[in-house]
Amino acid sequence: MIAASGLLRGLAASQDDVAGFEADMAARFGVDHALALPLARTGLYLAIKAIIRPGQAVILSPYTIAEVINMVICAGGRPVFCDTRRETCNMDPEALRDLLLQTEDVGAVLMTHFYGLASDIGAVAELCEAQGVALVEDAAQALGAVVDGRPVGTFGTAGVFSFGLFKSVNAVYGGLVVTKDAAVAARMRHIWQAESLPPSPRWLARRLASAAQTDIVTRDPLFSSVFFRLFRWAVVNGVNSVTNRLKIDIAPVRRSEMPADYLHRMSDLQVRLVRRGLVSLPADLVARQKNAARYREGLSGLSGLVIPPEVAAGSHVYWYFAIQHDEAPRLVEHVLRQGQDITISYHRNCADLDCFAEYRSECPNARATARSLIYLPCYPGYGAGQIDRTIAAIRGFFAA
Repeated sequence: MIAASGLLRGLAASQDDVAGFEADMAARFGVDHALALPLARTGLYLAIKAIIRPGQAVILSPYTIAEVINMVICAGGRPVFCDTRRETCNMDPEALRDLLLQTEDVGAVLMTHFYGLASDIGAVAELCEAQGVALVEDAAQALGAVVDGRPVGTFGTAGVFSFGLFKSVNAVYGGLVVTKDAAVAARMRHIWQAESLPPSPRWLARRLASAAQTDIVTRDPLFSSVFFRLFRWAVVNGVNSVTNRLKIDIAPVRRSEMPADYLHRMSDLQVRLVRRGLVSLPADLVARQKNAARYREGLSGLSGLVIPPEVAAGSHVYWYFAIQHDEAPRLVEHVLRQGQDITISYHRNCADLDCFAEYRSECPNARATARSLIYLPCYPGYGAGQIDRTIAAIRGFFAA
């Protein structure tokens, strides 16, 4: 109903609504400045462009989507890939320490909290401070995660969040960048005022239509009776024309200029959707953490299976419960045949991609993760019975 009313009103943006939302979000995170944006990747672009000089190195994880690398390039940065830790999929602080000492003219470190798993952000912040390097946190998948009493996204110079279609707070599309640094905030706003475009009813309407289609396809009983069966058949038989419809980043390319679709200002419709989602966020995160604990208990002790580490309550918010196994395709096929919905990750080791060949580097952990990672559903509505059946199916694979 909110989306429909927004469309009927032409999706016009009220700058008062957006400004009020930015002020509320800054207060929520305990920072002085927040900027509402159409996409989290736009926030990465603005933060990096406001912080670095053109040509400076930006150290980041290669395990991500290609557009994260492209945002660094579009902002004028030179990507330098740092390997990850297998169990968290996040950048390895020890590898980062070495790169900070070895890399010339580092302008920023971009640390991602992947799959809602909070990185070792305290150690990373100390490393950056010691080297006089800015820290940007990509918390697109980690809204609500807290480390040592502080929200992720507030440890560095800037933090970026997502309100995308499958995120914990869903505004179909949308993002936010926060900072305590007045000079960085002023530069981001200056860049945004110069480059941004008005909210586009046509752009957002297309995405609302796509979101509605996804909602219909994934809602029971239609999903379990029709579309899951189709997806399972496609995976088992290698029919990529079907399986690719559920993926992004299928054909990564290198960009040097920002696409216009990334520059439309946030609409008041998106603001209202975010505000609504924030109301249920605390309860939703508790549900995700309970689901993760159930998976962890049921899957612990399986030889060769990498599972997320157990941490202090609240540190991880589990966008997915991400597991890894060297025979991921066989494991996924086995579980699908048992009627449970899991899938292989679409994220890549961008350090190996041909489109980023000039930045290529050896990141063996990221390479292994990209080949072995599997998503287990962890969303609040995924019931304990479903989780138990998924656990049983996975354990059955190891018992075979």
